[in-house]
Amino acid sequence: MYLNREIQYWKERGAKLCAAMLLTFFTACSPEEPAPQKTALKEPYPPPLRQTLRWMGHWKDEGAREKLVHEVREEFSFRHPEIDLQFKFAKDILPEKSQYAAAAYIAEMIRSGNLEWDVIWLDPLIYTEVAIELDDWNWGHKHLVNFLTVPEVMANHQPILVGSSDAHKYTAGLFPGPYIEGFFYAAWYNKQTADKLGIRIREEGMTTEDLLNYVKKVHAHNQTAEKPITAFLDFGGSGATLRLFYNLLLSCQFTDHYQPDQAATLARIRALFKELGRYEPLKPGLVTGKWPEAARSLLEGKALLYFDATWRYNAFEQVDSKGLEHLRLAQLPEFGGHGHSIGGYISTWAVLKNAPGSEAGVELMKYWSRPEIAERWVRYTKSPTGLKGNLYDPRYGLDTHAYFQRRISSMSRHRVAAPIMFSSRFIDNGIHLDPDVAKSTVALLAGQDASEPADDE
Repeated sequence: MYLNREIQYWKERGAKLCAAMLLTFFTACSPEEPAPQKTALKEPYPPPLRQTLRWMGHWKDEGAREKLVHEVREEFSFRHPEIDLQFKFAKDILPEKSQYAAAAYIAEMIRSGNLEWDVIWLDPLIYTEVAIELDDWNWGHKHLVNFLTVPEVMANHQPILVGSSDAHKYTAGLFPGPYIEGFFYAAWYNKQTADKLGIRIREEGMTTEDLLNYVKKVHAHNQTAEKPITAFLDFGGSGATLRLFYNLLLSCQFTDHYQPDQAATLARIRALFKELGRYEPLKPGLVTGKWPEAARSLLEGKALLYFDATWRYNAFEQVDSKGLEHLRLAQLPEFGGHGHSIGGYISTWAVLKNAPGSEAGVELMKYWSRPEIAERWVRYTKSPTGLKGNLYDPRYGLDTHAYFQRRISSMSRHRVAAPIMFSSRFIDNGIHLDPDVAKSTVALLAGQDASEPADDE
C-alpha cells in the first residue's frame, strides 16, 4: 500500500517536470518571437586627412646604421598614422652616393622650386657645396628649418652643440638638424697580425717612437716573409696617412693656449716621415680604390694599421662581421704621448622649410633626437653622438670597440672647438695649412721627396 502511493507520487511529479521542460523549450523556440530589427548602416566618418612626408634616407649598406634607419622609419610610422611616410635612400636617388652629388641635387631643387623631398641628407660638406652652387653662404637660413627654434630638439643635444658660439659655423650659424653621428679619429689595427709580429700596440698615449718601432718590426718581417704585410693601409681617396699627418700637427698644440711654431712642427713631422719611409710602411701596398677590398686587407691580416674614424666600425661589420673580432682601436700616435683625442659631430638630415611636408619633417627630427635613439646609436655603431642619452647602458659595453669608445668619451668630456672637430684639450680653431704641404709631407712615407730643394751648382 505504501509502495503504491510512493510510485504514484513520483509518476505525478515526473509528469509535471516533463511538462515544465516542454513548455520552456517551446517558449524559447516560439515563432511568434519578433525577429531583431536590422538597423540601417550609418555613413562612416570620413578618414582624417593624411600629411605626406618625403624623407631622403642615409646609411644604406652600412650595417647596423641602416638597421637603425629602418627601425626609426617603422616606429615613426606606427606612432604617426596621420603621416604618409614616403622613404628612399639617397643612394637610390642620386646618380652617385656622394656629398657632391647630393649638393648638386639640392641646389637644383632650390633653383627650380620643385622640392621633391621634405627631409634631405645634409652634412656640413653638403651645406658648403650647396653654398658654392648657389653662390650664397646663408642659403640655409632661407630654405632650411633652424632647429635652434625647436626646444624639444635643443634640449636633447650635448651642451657644446647648444651653447658654443662656434657650434654651427660650418652651416652659417644654422642648426640644420640632429647631430646624431659622432666619431673619434683612431688607429685601427689587427690584433692577430700584431701578435704574430710580436707587437703590443699601445692603445692610449701612443708616441711617434712607438709607431716607428711597429714599422721597423713589420719591415724586418717582410725581409723573409712569403706573404709580406703592409704597415699602413692606405688606398685611393682614403686619406688615412693625411689623418696621421694632421693628428701629429695638432698634437703639438695640446698645451694650455700654446701656439707652436708651425714651421718647426712641420720640420719635425717631415723628419719623422722620412725615417718611417726608410722602412717602406706603404709596401707591398694595396692598389685599389674600392673600400671592400681594402677592408679585407686589414680584416685578413694583410695590413697592420689603418688611420680612420670610429664610424668605420659598421663598414667593417658589413664586409666581414666575424673578421671584425680581430680588429682593435688605439689612439692616434702623437709627439709626447699626451693622449689627446680628436673627433667630431655631424648633422645628418635637414628639413626644407618651404616644402609641403616640413611640419611632419620637424616631427621626424624630434623623434630622431630622443635619448632612446642616442642609446641605440652608441650600441649599434660604437661611436659617440651629439644627442644626450645614457651611455652606460649595460648592453653598450660588451665588446672591446664599445669599451674603447666609452673610455675615450670619458677622457674627452671637456670638448672645445666646433662640433666637426672637438678635442679633450685646447685647440684654436683647427689648423690652417696649404693642402699641398700636407700632401708633399705624406709622400715621404712612400720615399717621394719632390719638395726637397735642389742643390746649388
